[in-house]
Amino acid sequence: MKVSLMVGAALVLAPAAAPAADLAGTWTIQGDFSGAVKYTVVCALHQTGETIAGPCKDNFDQTFNAAGSASGAEARFSYDTLYNGAPVHLDYKGELQPDGSLKGSVDAGIAQGTFTATRAPA
Repeated sequence: MKVSLMVGAALVLAPAAAPAADLAGTWTIQGDFSGAVKYTVVCALHQTGETIAGPCKDNFDQTFNAAGSASGAEARFSYDTLYNGAPVHLDYKGELQPDGSLKGSVDAGIAQGTFTATRAPA
């Protein structure tokens, strides 16, 4: 009985997981790899629960599909693209900011950078 009460109390007092931020919309992503490579990508993201996905287009007119997840204020997504003709996989990890932007890191495997994304008005 004592164990049941303790487990029940722990479940009641445990913080609930924060709902996923709403990341649906058209986002303009500004990426920067230490000033050596800067780029712009526009992604039209759709969201179902914690899953985010959608087509993206870069400043070289390449189109590719992003996929990832959102949990609380955190977002993770990735896509495969080309850089100077070579395939590159980019992993983004960011956090929704109070101003509505998304900021974080981007990992290309051999290089790491930062990004800022802003959502177009609805």
